[in-house]
Amino acid sequence: MKIAVFGGSGKTGQLFIKAALEAGHTVRALVRPPAARDGLSELSAHWIEGNAQDGDAVRATLEDQDCAISFLGNFNRKPNTEVSDASKNVLKGLADAGIKRFVVISTIGTGDSFKPMKSLPFKLIIKTVARNIWIDRERQEALVKASTSDWTIIRPAGLRDEGDPSAYQISPSNGPFPKVLTTPRAAVAAFGLAALGDATLIGKTVCQFS
Repeated sequence: MKIAVFGGSGKTGQLFIKAALEAGHTVRALVRPPAARDGLSELSAHWIEGNAQDGDAVRATLEDQDCAISFLGNFNRKPNTEVSDASKNVLKGLADAGIKRFVVISTIGTGDSFKPMKSLPFKLIIKTVARNIWIDRERQEALVKASTSDWTIIRPAGLRDEGDPSAYQISPSNGPFPKVLTTPRAAVAAFGLAALGDATLIGKTVCQFS
């Protein structure tokens, strides 16, 4: 596959790019300028420098690609529309380019995955200090679900750096979930890559944890 990657500068995005290249796919990734993307220079992907708020950069990233995956996110706790606005640009770019397959990495606690969560501290964080982050995730998911793309939304649990990339579980978006919710970044990368080629996941929202 020829894969367009958005949010490739982050830790999980970098792991995805490495996994995709090792599996024999080609990657065209939209990434922040060099100073903000340590660890990417040795990878043989096609780099587009910029961000997903820029329509021209999005179009350049999607040029001649088969599918796309988004790792877009932010940690801005103030009211904002950063992720949803960027996703709107990506969805328009996909439609204009005629690219259908799109996988979005969101986060657990969004939509119908909030209620079945058993961790009360995690729920409290979502509803208080991180409230605006999750509100914009809700906007993002609504845009994706309303689009004409062949989408899949993956909601991983709390990300951690260590862990077996193959040791993960997939659950329906409304649970059930274990009490402790974490997911290795490498596992998110591995499942994201598998999901791009799995037509049975089109139109589905799933949660991932291990």
